[in-house]
Amino acid sequence: MAEYTGYMEKEYDVECDGQIMKLKPLKVWMLAPKGRRGVIIGLFKCPSGKIVRKAIGRVE
Repeated sequence: MAEYTGYMEKEYDVECDGQIMKLKPLKVWMLAPKGRRGVIIGLFKCPSGKIVRKAIGRVE
């Protein structure tokens, strides 16, 4: 998890209930299907309580 701390500290534009908000992720992980490059996924919680996932980075 140490390699994802840079992603945890930044704020990202996330769409919550039709509005764009700047939020920090609650959790970050890498999603890498077989034979493809990985994508960093962030889990965000909107002020309304809704949970949203969003791709926030790419693994080179």
